[in-house]
Amino acid sequence: MANNIVILQNDPERARRLEASVRPLSAGVLTVRSIAELRKLAYKASIQVGILDLDIVTFHDVATLRKQLGIEIVCTHHAPDDVMWTEALSAGAFDCCCDEDAPSICRAIRQSMAA
Repeated sequence: MANNIVILQNDPERARRLEASVRPLSAGVLTVRSIAELRKLAYKASIQVGILDLDIVTFHDVATLRKQLGIEIVCTHHAPDDVMWTEALSAGAFDCCCDEDAPSICRAIRQSMAA
């Protein structure tokens, strides 16, 4: 599938909630626990969007993953601010959303898939 979505979150329960929220956007929604697991999966499956927790990944990781894997990235954080949003976008992320704001995350995914 060309439109797989991968979720990397530090909280397994939050990852499950996000998975349920984004499932209507793609038949392939997968959860990973590390950047290494994300990279390994990317070599096996076509990933279009990654939902990445900024408590796990750095802005440098975002830039590297974007460049190496060519995926759209939606960053999440429990309390994103304007500085974090700007840094995420500067690193190549499509958006940076509060990790509990599933409607904003879904909207960013839809927009990135349409881009």
